[in-house]
Amino acid sequence: MVEKEISEEDLKNMSAEEIAELQKQNCIFCKIAEKQIPAKIVHEDSDCICILDINPASEGHILVFPKKHYMIMPHVPEDILDKMFKNVELMSHTLLKTLQCRGTTVFVANGVAAGQRAPHVLIHVFPRRENDGLVQLPKYEMNNEQISKLKSMLKPYITQVFGGKKSTVNNIKEAEFIEKKNEKMEEDIVNEEVVKELQNDEIEKKKLKKDSKKKSDDKGNSTKNTKEKNQEKKVDLDDITRLFG
Repeated sequence: MVEKEISEEDLKNMSAEEIAELQKQNCIFCKIAEKQIPAKIVHEDSDCICILDINPASEGHILVFPKKHYMIMPHVPEDILDKMFKNVELMSHTLLKTLQCRGTTVFVANGVAAGQRAPHVLIHVFPRRENDGLVQLPKYEMNNEQISKLKSMLKPYITQVFGGKKSTVNNIKEAEFIEKKNEKMEEDIVNEEVVKELQNDEIEKKKLKKDSKKKSDDKGNSTKNTKEKNQEKKVDLDDITRLFG
């Protein structure tokens, strides 16, 4: 059965559920959770799994992720997120006790712009030692006016989500605008990752096809060269026979 190629236009017409299912089919971490791909599992429960990273930042680098497919952290339900961070706490404590490291770093690359490479939400936990140079955050200078402006942008949305004092009409509208913008950003992230996966799959298929053709051509050339050598050998023997006949 020939697989149907999915274009960017097809992706635009897909629902969020269809896109999520398409991603899940190609997600290596979903396959690890389903035991289709082997991994160095150090702990798991009904909803989460913890494995050793095959490309670690340091010895003991652990990945914590949900067994169910979620692209980015805002998509993860609160109860699953709570379990994930309980596992993060356990992994951090384990590293500190067993490897005698001086600390641990916990971070999430949430979205393409943040450096997320896999289309599955991951929480990284890895041991740290003094002056290991693994994570060096750049300094970003902000004056008081910029800080105040930033706070006025963030506060309405936070207040709306977590409750508290009643927001003004303008603040609520601004929070709704931010929420819609974030939803659009999340949708773009999902679509961008799916397109990248499909493009990579297409490149891999073309490479395999090219390699297969090259092997076939090489085999044909080898057979041809063998025949030519045999013919040359036959001519040489005939010439020798004529000379001494």
